[in-house]
Amino acid sequence: MRVLHVITGLWKDTGGPSEVIPAICTAMMDAGAVVTLATLAGDSAESVDDAAAYGVRVLKFTPSVRHTIWYSSELHRRIQQPASEHDIVHIHGIWQFPDWAAAAAARHAGVPYVITPHGSLQPARLRKSSLKKRVSAVLADRAMLNQASCLHATAPDEADAFRRYGYRGPIAMIPNGITPAGPIEPDRAAMLDAAFRRDFPETQGRRLLLFLSRIEPIKGVTTLARAWAECALQYPDWHLVVVGPDERSHLQEVLAILRDGGVLDRTTITGPLYGDRKTAAYLASELFVLPTISENFGLVIGEALSHKLPVITTTGAPWPGIIEHDCGWWITPSQNALVDTLRAALPMPRAELAARGDRGAAWIARDFTWEAESRLLLETYEWLLGSGAGRPDFVAFDKEVAAERSG
Repeated sequence: MRVLHVITGLWKDTGGPSEVIPAICTAMMDAGAVVTLATLAGDSAESVDDAAAYGVRVLKFTPSVRHTIWYSSELHRRIQQPASEHDIVHIHGIWQFPDWAAAAAARHAGVPYVITPHGSLQPARLRKSSLKKRVSAVLADRAMLNQASCLHATAPDEADAFRRYGYRGPIAMIPNGITPAGPIEPDRAAMLDAAFRRDFPETQGRRLLLFLSRIEPIKGVTTLARAWAECALQYPDWHLVVVGPDERSHLQEVLAILRDGGVLDRTTITGPLYGDRKTAAYLASELFVLPTISENFGLVIGEALSHKLPVITTTGAPWPGIIEHDCGWWITPSQNALVDTLRAALPMPRAELAARGDRGAAWIARDFTWEAESRLLLETYEWLLGSGAGRPDFVAFDKEVAAERSG
């Protein structure tokens, strides 16, 4: 099978998709598919280069407009040919020109296309730049969605959001995989931990509470800052580390809260970290927190669990298994709930937190693999092409409930 994946950008600051999509591409290759990845040129994540080295054909188009709709005249001219050369076009995202152009090219070529919105239809996301999205929906996106052969949701809440938006076609309910952290030799782990603390000397001798995500309102960073200001003085051995790129200068609001709360000196803002420096942040920390308002999946949560960190996150992220597997806290998205949870977690001995982290890592390694996600996506494609054994049980039409599959 020949599969063309299309996404606007897979840049270092893209977040989850920059890890998810190259991983799906390489896993599909392992399953025997011929895979092409089309995206706009830019400061690409290392995962894109890794996928290309693995054998994924990567097409990069120069953007003409580097904001809002991300128009590319080069992509406009050239996307038709790769669309016509593949059996399936899989579009990742909505609201932007590369998505519209890929859908139009697929329709013109008579090729089925699948869309993974990656959280774009969650209510909290729809409220961001809402006027632009309402206009975009009228001009392009509703038609693009309604003419899709199938939508891909990574969690039941996301599938519900598709229905609320008016989509009535089939939805494949397939959770994302997680790249396992893998074993790290004790000497190397100690070296990375020491390197992180050398880079950020204020963390020396402290127990670290880690936030790692984009610094934007939907991630709940201001809630975290206020909660930290409320309880940090009770736990002088703990230090907050905030890792991630600043979006639309939201960091200034976060810093003001920390400064007014008297805990700026108990907080380290690192900016985005990649590769070994990102791994070092996980290894140096004992507890992970993401007080998000809304996530369609929350890849970073699985990533933290894979690194043996217990997780505090909210019901805005589809991770109820955190409770079932006793590897963290799944709480309501509020400052009071976060303060109460921090007061329960921060006094815990290292061994108790580590035991929760071990349980989380075992769960991720068992139930979240790229092989499983790619296999189920390929099964969906085969059904759409009429070459499979029938509609998979994890694909549902309106008024039906799909069986969630993780392998």
